[in-house]
Amino acid sequence: MTEGENNAQRDEVRLLDFQDRCPDCDVAVGEAHVFDEYDDGCDVARCLVTGLQRLGCEADHDCGRDVWTGWWPGQVDCERLGWMLGPGLPDLNRLYTEATWDAQRCAWVTTT
Repeated sequence: MTEGENNAQRDEVRLLDFQDRCPDCDVAVGEAHVFDEYDDGCDVARCLVTGLQRLGCEADHDCGRDVWTGWWPGQVDCERLGWMLGPGLPDLNRLYTEATWDAQRCAWVTTT
């Protein structure tokens, strides 16, 4: 398989992973995840200070308003860092253990 065919296959898989609405709170791409005092809000939303799930954030800070991008949190960072287990399968465990959340960039980064 040529490099062009590999890139086309990767892009096809990536398009399959894209979701125009959040699978939990149903907001569209570019909209802030829903926060609901009844159930604490969307399971997908991330704390913009820590990069981790907002529902589990117990720190004394404003977590910000995370927006749905169409991609599962961390997927784009794994692709950028080359940490994929296979097409469409980001290595999120590696991301959360080997990368550091950069709150300024709202992205996971490495120091190497």
